[in-house]
Amino acid sequence: MPARILLVHDDADFREPALAALRAAGYDVTAYAASLPAFDALEATVELLITRVSFPPGSPPGVSLASVGRRKIPSLKVLFVARPENREHTVGIGEFMAAPVSIPELVDRVSGMLAESGKGQIGELFAC
Repeated sequence: MPARILLVHDDADFREPALAALRAAGYDVTAYAASLPAFDALEATVELLITRVSFPPGSPPGVSLASVGRRKIPSLKVLFVARPENREHTVGIGEFMAAPVSIPELVDRVSGMLAESGKGQIGELFAC
């Protein structure tokens, strides 16, 4: 069974290519453009959350989404893809990639994170 990933990012220029690449790599990915509806998608079967640190005003921050997710699912891995100046907000919550990121680097990072739990699925798919 492929690893389940929850991708929550409001930038479609990142979200859509990331979604396509992660699915092509064999992962079961559900994507949201906003953080609020993603709270309901945090279930025990989700193994990795990819999100940003903050969302537009009126939306819960990705840090809150990740914190709630880690309380609900202690084994949940979290990867923040955000501006470098937001790194400090992610310490102790999850791993961090400074935006902008290349999609192949994202897929490699996801593969590495999930390999720790025995769920890595990517061989040489995005080797450059």
